Amino acid sequence: MKTIKKNEKGFTLVELVIVVAILAILAALLVPRIMGNVEDAKKSKEIANARTIASEITIQNALVKVEGTGTTIPNPLPASGERTLQDSNSSNAETYYNGSFGKLPDDSICTITVDSAGNATVVETTPTP
Repeated sequence: MKTIKKNEKGFTLVELVIVVAILAILAALLVPRIMGNVEDAKKSKEIANARTIASEITIQNALVKVEGTGTTIPNPLPASGERTLQDSNSSNAETYYNGSFGKLPDDSICTITVDSAGNATVVETTPTP
């Protein structure tokens, strides 16, 4: 009589189900942590952008004082509805940084203040962890 060899290659259905279940448990544990990191990254990006804008405002105000042309960017900055600054030295009144430097930060994350000397600083309204 011929002996039939049993094909022992591959995985059983039970083994595959166990692997899928383990992967699902790991995904359920990791997804909330990753989503929290995304929110923290957005806040950090907003604060970094605000610091860049504050630096540009300070430079702009210093140039205006040295050159004696134009006007400085004052405090308070535009309200939430009008979120761009105008470059006073520009003849065609193009926006100062809305195109190349980004937009004013969300007031719920941080604000930019300009002191009487023309120096801009960033104040975080929500502390980062």
